[in-house]
Amino acid sequence: MAAAAPAAGAASSEAPVATATADLEAADEDSREVRVLQSLRGKICEAKNLLPYLGPNKMRDCFCTINLDQEEVYRTQVVEKSLSPFFSEEFYFEIPRTFQYLSFYVYDKNVLQRDLRIGKVAIKKEDLCNHSGKETWFSLQPVDSNSEVQGKVHLELKLNELITENGTVCQQLLVHIKACHGLPLINGQSCDPYATVSLVGPSRNDQKKTKVKKKTSNPQFNEIFYFEVTRSSSYTRKSQFQVEEEDIEKLEIRYASWSFTKLLFSLPKENPKINWKT
Repeated sequence: MAAAAPAAGAASSEAPVATATADLEAADEDSREVRVLQSLRGKICEAKNLLPYLGPNKMRDCFCTINLDQEEVYRTQVVEKSLSPFFSEEFYFEIPRTFQYLSFYVYDKNVLQRDLRIGKVAIKKEDLCNHSGKETWFSLQPVDSNSEVQGKVHLELKLNELITENGTVCQQLLVHIKACHGLPLINGQSCDPYATVSLVGPSRNDQKKTKVKKKTSNPQFNEIFYFEVTRSSSYTRKSQFQVEEEDIEKLEIRYASWSFTKLLFSLPKENPKINWKT
Protein backbone atom coordinates (compact mmCIF):
# COMPACT_ATOMS: atom_id res chain seq x y z
CA MET A 1 0.00 0.00 0.00
CA ALA A 2 1.13 3.54 -0.65
CA ALA A 3 2.20 5.80 2.20
CA ALA A 4 -0.06 8.70 3.10
CA ALA A 5 0.48 11.69 0.84
CA PRO A 6 1.66 14.99 2.33
CA ALA A 7 -0.71 17.95 2.24
CA ALA A 8 1.17 19.72 -0.57
CA GLY A 9 -0.09 17.14 -3.07
CA ALA A 10 0.72 13.62 -4.11
CA ALA A 11 0.51 11.12 -6.88
CA SER A 12 0.71 7.39 -6.87
CA SER A 13 1.96 4.81 -9.28
CA GLU A 14 3.00 1.20 -9.23
CA ALA A 15 6.72 0.88 -9.74
CA PRO A 16 7.69 -0.21 -13.24
CA VAL A 17 9.25 -3.58 -13.82
CA ALA A 18 12.05 -3.69 -16.36
CA THR A 19 12.53 -6.98 -18.16
CA ALA A 20 15.00 -8.17 -20.75
CA THR A 21 15.00 -11.06 -23.19
CA ALA A 22 17.59 -12.28 -25.66
CA ASP A 23 16.79 -12.61 -29.34
CA LEU A 24 19.20 -14.70 -31.41
CA GLU A 25 19.59 -13.81 -35.06
CA ALA A 26 21.61 -16.00 -37.39
CA ALA A 27 24.35 -13.98 -39.05
CA ASP A 28 25.87 -16.95 -40.86
CA GLU A 29 26.46 -20.62 -40.19
CA ASP A 30 29.34 -19.98 -37.79
CA SER A 31 28.22 -16.94 -35.76
CA ARG A 32 25.12 -15.51 -34.10
CA GLU A 33 24.30 -12.00 -32.90
CA VAL A 34 22.60 -11.56 -29.53
CA ARG A 35 20.13 -8.68 -29.28
CA VAL A 36 18.81 -7.81 -25.81
CA LEU A 37 15.18 -6.64 -25.78
CA GLN A 38 14.12 -4.52 -22.80
CA SER A 39 10.60 -3.59 -21.73
CA LEU A 40 8.96 -1.65 -18.92
CA ARG A 41 5.68 -2.46 -17.18
CA GLY A 42 3.91 -0.56 -14.40
CA LYS A 43 0.83 1.38 -13.36
CA ILE A 44 0.12 5.08 -12.90
CA CYS A 45 -2.31 5.13 -9.98
CA GLU A 46 -3.32 8.64 -8.96
CA ALA A 47 -2.35 12.16 -7.97
CA LYS A 48 -3.48 14.10 -4.90
CA ASN A 49 -3.70 17.63 -3.54
CA LEU A 50 -2.88 19.45 -6.77
CA LEU A 51 -3.10 23.21 -6.39
CA PRO A 52 -6.46 24.69 -7.48
CA TYR A 53 -7.03 27.51 -9.92
CA LEU A 54 -7.65 30.94 -8.46
CA GLY A 55 -11.25 31.96 -9.00
CA PRO A 56 -14.62 30.18 -9.02
CA ASN A 57 -13.53 27.27 -11.24
CA LYS A 58 -10.83 25.65 -9.12
CA MET A 59 -10.73 22.20 -10.75
CA ARG A 60 -8.15 21.01 -13.28
CA ASP A 61 -8.26 18.61 -16.25
CA CYS A 62 -5.14 16.48 -15.73
CA PHE A 63 -3.19 13.81 -17.56
CA CYS A 64 0.20 12.18 -17.07
CA THR A 65 2.98 11.32 -19.53
CA ILE A 66 5.99 9.00 -19.32
CA ASN A 67 9.26 10.09 -20.91
CA LEU A 68 12.53 8.36 -21.63
CA ASP A 69 14.88 11.33 -21.31
CA GLN A 70 13.34 13.88 -23.71
CA GLU A 71 11.05 11.49 -25.61
CA GLU A 72 7.42 10.89 -24.61
CA VAL A 73 6.52 7.19 -24.79
CA TYR A 74 3.15 7.02 -23.01
CA ARG A 75 0.21 9.31 -22.18
CA THR A 76 -2.81 8.68 -19.94
CA GLN A 77 -6.39 9.72 -20.57
CA VAL A 78 -7.47 13.15 -19.28
CA VAL A 79 -9.21 13.13 -15.89
CA GLU A 80 -11.55 16.13 -15.87
CA LYS A 81 -12.38 18.54 -13.05
CA SER A 82 -10.29 17.08 -10.25
CA LEU A 83 -7.46 18.07 -7.93
CA SER A 84 -6.87 14.41 -7.03
CA PRO A 85 -7.09 12.66 -10.42
CA PHE A 86 -7.37 8.87 -10.31
CA PHE A 87 -5.67 7.52 -13.45
CA SER A 88 -5.39 3.78 -12.67
CA GLU A 89 -3.70 3.04 -16.01
CA GLU A 90 -1.30 0.19 -16.59
CA PHE A 91 1.47 0.76 -19.10
CA TYR A 92 3.77 -1.52 -21.02
CA PHE A 93 6.26 -0.63 -23.72
CA GLU A 94 9.48 -1.89 -25.17
CA ILE A 95 12.57 0.19 -24.51
CA PRO A 96 13.98 0.90 -27.98
CA ARG A 97 17.25 2.50 -26.91
CA THR A 98 19.52 3.49 -24.07
CA PHE A 99 18.26 6.16 -21.68
CA GLN A 100 19.34 7.89 -18.47
CA TYR A 101 16.08 9.00 -16.81
CA LEU A 102 12.52 7.70 -16.67
CA SER A 103 10.31 10.74 -16.02
CA PHE A 104 6.63 11.22 -15.18
CA TYR A 105 5.03 14.59 -16.01
CA VAL A 106 1.63 15.69 -14.69
CA TYR A 107 -0.11 18.16 -17.02
CA ASP A 108 -3.08 20.48 -16.81
CA LYS A 109 -4.97 20.21 -20.10
CA ASN A 110 -5.54 23.56 -21.80
CA VAL A 111 -7.72 23.71 -24.90
CA LEU A 112 -6.79 27.23 -26.00
CA GLN A 113 -3.13 27.34 -24.97
CA ARG A 114 -0.20 24.98 -24.43
CA ASP A 115 -0.80 22.31 -21.79
CA LEU A 116 0.70 23.34 -18.44
CA ARG A 117 3.25 21.10 -16.75
CA ILE A 118 2.26 20.95 -13.09
CA GLY A 119 5.28 18.92 -11.97
CA LYS A 120 7.44 15.90 -12.61
CA VAL A 121 9.21 12.89 -11.10
CA ALA A 122 12.55 11.79 -12.60
CA ILE A 123 14.13 8.42 -11.75
CA LYS A 124 17.59 7.35 -12.84
CA LYS A 125 17.69 4.14 -14.84
CA GLU A 126 19.98 2.47 -12.30
CA ASP A 127 17.50 3.28 -9.49
CA LEU A 128 14.47 1.60 -11.11
CA CYS A 129 15.27 -1.71 -9.43
CA ASN A 130 14.74 -0.06 -6.02
CA HIS A 131 11.05 0.52 -6.85
CA SER A 132 10.27 -2.82 -8.48
CA GLY A 133 7.08 -4.43 -7.14
CA LYS A 134 6.22 -1.45 -4.90
CA GLU A 135 3.49 1.17 -4.85
CA THR A 136 5.12 4.47 -3.95
CA TRP A 137 4.23 8.12 -3.45
CA PHE A 138 6.61 10.60 -5.07
CA SER A 139 6.78 14.35 -4.50
CA LEU A 140 6.26 16.25 -7.72
CA GLN A 141 9.08 18.67 -8.48
CA PRO A 142 8.56 22.02 -10.24
CA VAL A 143 9.27 22.12 -13.96
CA ASP A 144 11.23 25.01 -15.43
CA SER A 145 14.18 25.48 -17.77
CA ASN A 146 16.65 24.68 -14.97
CA SER A 147 14.87 21.55 -13.74
CA GLU A 148 15.18 19.99 -17.20
CA VAL A 149 18.98 20.26 -17.15
CA GLN A 150 20.91 16.99 -16.79
CA GLY A 151 24.60 16.29 -16.31
CA LYS A 152 27.65 17.79 -14.62
CA VAL A 153 30.37 20.23 -15.65
CA HIS A 154 33.99 20.24 -14.44
CA LEU A 155 35.35 23.78 -14.01
CA GLU A 156 38.43 25.55 -12.69
CA LEU A 157 38.29 29.26 -11.79
CA LYS A 158 41.27 31.47 -10.92
CA LEU A 159 41.66 35.19 -10.25
CA ASN A 160 45.12 36.51 -11.16
CA GLU A 161 46.78 39.90 -10.78
CA LEU A 162 48.51 41.49 -13.76
CA ILE A 163 50.66 44.59 -14.16
CA THR A 164 49.78 46.48 -17.33
CA GLU A 165 52.20 48.32 -19.62
CA ASN A 166 51.57 51.63 -17.85
CA GLY A 167 52.30 50.04 -14.46
CA THR A 168 48.77 49.80 -13.12
CA VAL A 169 47.43 46.63 -11.52
CA CYS A 170 44.45 44.82 -13.00
CA GLN A 171 42.82 41.49 -12.35
CA GLN A 172 42.27 38.64 -14.78
CA LEU A 173 39.64 35.94 -14.32
CA LEU A 174 40.59 32.53 -15.72
CA VAL A 175 37.79 30.10 -16.55
CA HIS A 176 38.90 26.58 -17.46
CA ILE A 177 36.06 24.44 -18.84
CA LYS A 178 37.45 20.94 -18.58
CA ALA A 179 34.62 18.54 -19.37
CA CYS A 180 30.95 17.64 -19.02
CA HIS A 181 29.50 14.31 -17.94
CA GLY A 182 26.11 12.66 -18.29
CA LEU A 183 24.49 15.12 -20.69
CA PRO A 184 21.02 14.02 -21.87
CA LEU A 185 20.50 11.87 -24.93
CA ILE A 186 18.21 13.06 -27.73
CA ASN A 187 16.08 10.18 -29.04
CA GLY A 188 18.70 7.79 -27.74
CA GLN A 189 21.53 9.52 -29.59
CA SER A 190 24.35 11.67 -28.26
CA CYS A 191 24.13 15.31 -29.31
CA ASP A 192 26.72 17.87 -30.43
CA PRO A 193 27.36 19.90 -27.24
CA TYR A 194 29.25 23.12 -26.62
CA ALA A 195 29.52 25.52 -23.66
CA THR A 196 29.37 29.29 -23.35
CA VAL A 197 30.83 31.54 -20.64
CA SER A 198 29.31 34.97 -20.00
CA LEU A 199 30.69 37.68 -17.72
CA VAL A 200 27.87 40.12 -17.03
CA GLY A 201 28.10 43.58 -15.47
CA PRO A 202 26.29 46.93 -15.58
CA SER A 203 28.19 47.99 -18.69
CA ARG A 204 29.48 44.70 -20.07
CA ASN A 205 28.30 41.33 -21.32
CA ASP A 206 31.36 39.41 -22.50
CA GLN A 207 30.66 35.97 -23.91
CA LYS A 208 32.98 33.21 -25.10
CA LYS A 209 32.18 29.81 -26.56
CA THR A 210 33.92 26.45 -26.76
CA LYS A 211 34.25 24.33 -29.86
CA VAL A 212 31.42 21.92 -30.67
CA LYS A 213 32.08 18.29 -29.74
CA LYS A 214 30.42 15.78 -32.05
CA LYS A 215 28.16 12.91 -30.96
CA THR A 216 28.98 12.65 -27.26
CA SER A 217 27.23 13.00 -23.90
CA ASN A 218 30.59 13.27 -22.09
CA PRO A 219 32.47 16.00 -23.99
CA GLN A 220 36.08 16.83 -23.13
CA PHE A 221 36.46 20.56 -23.82
CA ASN A 222 39.68 21.50 -21.98
CA GLU A 223 39.42 25.14 -23.07
CA ILE A 224 40.59 28.20 -21.11
CA PHE A 225 39.07 31.68 -21.35
CA TYR A 226 40.38 34.94 -19.87
CA PHE A 227 38.41 38.00 -18.75
CA GLU A 228 39.94 41.26 -17.57
CA VAL A 229 38.16 42.81 -14.60
CA THR A 230 38.60 46.27 -13.09
CA ARG A 231 39.61 46.96 -9.52
CA SER A 232 39.22 49.86 -7.16
CA SER A 233 41.89 52.58 -7.12
CA SER A 234 42.25 52.05 -3.35
CA TYR A 235 44.47 48.99 -3.69
CA THR A 236 45.25 46.99 -0.57
CA ARG A 237 46.90 43.63 -0.31
CA LYS A 238 43.88 42.31 1.61
CA SER A 239 41.57 42.93 -1.33
CA GLN A 240 43.87 41.75 -4.09
CA PHE A 241 41.81 38.63 -4.80
CA GLN A 242 38.38 40.27 -4.63
CA VAL A 243 36.47 41.02 -7.82
CA GLU A 244 34.90 44.48 -7.63
CA GLU A 245 31.09 44.38 -7.48
CA GLU A 246 30.65 47.40 -9.73
CA ASP A 247 32.38 45.57 -12.59
CA ILE A 248 30.77 42.12 -12.39
CA GLU A 249 27.23 41.13 -11.54
CA LYS A 250 27.42 37.43 -12.41
CA LEU A 251 29.39 34.76 -14.21
CA GLU A 252 27.22 32.43 -16.29
CA ILE A 253 28.37 29.12 -17.72
CA ARG A 254 25.81 27.47 -19.96
CA TYR A 255 25.71 24.17 -21.80
CA ALA A 256 23.83 23.92 -25.09
CA SER A 257 23.54 21.68 -28.11
CA TRP A 258 22.80 22.12 -31.76
CA SER A 259 19.96 19.61 -31.22
CA PHE A 260 18.19 21.39 -28.32
CA THR A 261 15.28 23.78 -28.14
CA LYS A 262 14.33 25.15 -24.73
CA LEU A 263 10.80 25.65 -23.46
CA LEU A 264 9.63 27.63 -20.43
CA PHE A 265 6.56 26.80 -18.36
CA SER A 266 4.80 28.66 -15.54
CA LEU A 267 4.28 26.59 -12.41
CA PRO A 268 2.41 26.66 -9.09
CA LYS A 269 4.42 27.67 -6.02
CA GLU A 270 3.83 24.43 -4.06
CA ASN A 271 4.84 20.92 -5.03
CA PRO A 272 2.20 18.20 -5.49
CA LYS A 273 3.00 14.49 -5.66
CA ILE A 274 2.50 11.40 -7.79
CA ASN A 275 1.98 7.78 -6.78
CA TRP A 276 3.01 4.95 -9.09
CA LYS A 277 3.55 1.22 -8.87
CA THR A 278 5.82 -1.25 -10.60
